[in-house]
Amino acid sequence: MLHLSFDYLGRSSAGRVGKVCGACLVLLFAVALGAVAAETTPESAEKAQPEAEPRSYSLKYDLAFQPEKDTATIRIAIDKGRLLRRMEFTNLPDRYSDIEANGDLTVTPEKVVWKLPDESAWLSMTVRVTHAKRPDAYDAMMTEDWAIFRGDDLIPSAATEEVPGAYAIATLDVSLPKGWKSIETGWPRKKGTTFRIDNPDRLYDRPVGWMIAGKLGTRRSKIGTTSLAVSAPKGSALKRMEVLTFLNFVWPEVKKAFSEVPEKLLVVGMGDPMWRGGLSASNSLFLHAERPLVSENGTSPLIHELTHMVTRIRGAKGDGANDDWIAEGLAEFYSFELLYRAGGMTKSRRKSILTKLSKWGKEVSSLREGDSKGPVTARAVVWIDELDREIRRRSDGASSIDDVTRDLMKLRKVGLDDLKASVEALVGEDVAAFRSSVLE
Repeated sequence: MLHLSFDYLGRSSAGRVGKVCGACLVLLFAVALGAVAAETTPESAEKAQPEAEPRSYSLKYDLAFQPEKDTATIRIAIDKGRLLRRMEFTNLPDRYSDIEANGDLTVTPEKVVWKLPDESAWLSMTVRVTHAKRPDAYDAMMTEDWAIFRGDDLIPSAATEEVPGAYAIATLDVSLPKGWKSIETGWPRKKGTTFRIDNPDRLYDRPVGWMIAGKLGTRRSKIGTTSLAVSAPKGSALKRMEVLTFLNFVWPEVKKAFSEVPEKLLVVGMGDPMWRGGLSASNSLFLHAERPLVSENGTSPLIHELTHMVTRIRGAKGDGANDDWIAEGLAEFYSFELLYRAGGMTKSRRKSILTKLSKWGKEVSSLREGDSKGPVTARAVVWIDELDREIRRRSDGASSIDDVTRDLMKLRKVGLDDLKASVEALVGEDVAAFRSSVLE
C-alpha cells in the first residue's frame, strides 16, 4: 500500500514546509492514484471479481478383469460433474450389464442417458470381453492367463454435453487379476498400470486402441520420438524380435512418407483362434502370429496395417460415396513401396509386384464399388502407382503421392473429389489418371 504525506511533498530541500499549488496537487494526486492502481490491481481484482473456475476436470477410467467370468468391470469417475453435464450412450450392445451411476440415470433398450451430479460423479458397468468376428475367429478374447481387446470395444463411445471450454485430464487405471504380470496399450504409461489418455481429436477422451494384459512377453525399442512395443501372450508363436527388427528397418521411410508418426506404437500378436489377419486401431495394431511380415506376393501385411494406423485415412462410404478403395489402395501401395524405399527389394521385384497386382485386378471395371477387397484393392494399387508417376513427371520430381497422402491425412475421411483436389493443387488440372474408366 502507498502512503501519502503532503508534509513531505511540500517540504523544501532546506527542511522548511512550503506551499503546494493547486494544479501541482491535482497532478500529484493523479500520479499517486495511478501508482496505487498499478500496485494493487491484481489483489483488488481478485477480491472484487473472483477468478473463473478452471475448465479442466479429472476423468478416470478404472478397468478390472474377471477371467473366470469372461467379463471386465468399467468405472468412469469425474470429479466435477458440473463441467461434463450429460452423457448419452446409444445402441449399447448386449455385452453390457449392471449399469449403475449416481446422479440421474435412465436405461432403455435404445440408449443410456446419464445426467451427472455437480460434484463427484461415477458410472459403472460390466462387459463381456470375448467377441467373435466370425465363427471361430475372434477379435477380442480373454483366457485365464491373458486378454486381447480394443479399448473402444470395451468402453463405449458417448455423446456428451459439456460446459463450453471444458476439457478432461484423463487416465486409465487397470487392476490385474492375481498372476497376471502386465498390461500394454498404445497410450503413454504414467506409472505401473496407469496410462495417460489424451486424444486431441475428441473432447471426450476415451482409451481406444489395442490392449493386451496378462502373462506377456514384450520387446521394446525407440526410434526417434516413437516408442515401439511388440507384445504377445507367453507361448505365442509371434516372433516379437523379428517384428521389432522389421519396424526398425522400415521406420525411417514411414517418417519420410507421412511426416507425422505416433508418440507410441503397440503391436499385439497372437495365433489361433484369434482373427487370421491384421487389424489397425489408434496408436496400435493387431497381427496374427502366422501372418508373414512380407507375403509371397511381395506386399507386407504389417506395413499395410501400419499405414492405416499412421495415416488414419478412411474412404468415404454411404450416401452415394464408394471410395473405400482410396484408403485400402494407399495402404497396400505403401505395403511394398516403403519396403522398396528402405532397400528391402530391388526395382525389378517392385515391378513384378505391380505386374501381378495388375493381372489380379484386370477384370475390375470400377473401383467405386463398396468395400475394397481383393481384385479391387489390387487395381487401386496399380492406379495409385500410375498417379504417382504422373505427379512426379508433371512436377519435375518435386512432388509425389506422399504429398497427396499427407494432405489427405488432414481430412481423415476422404472421397474421390478430395483426392482430385489435392493432386490438382500440386500439378494443375487435366490429370490423365482421373480420366480412367475405373473411376466412373
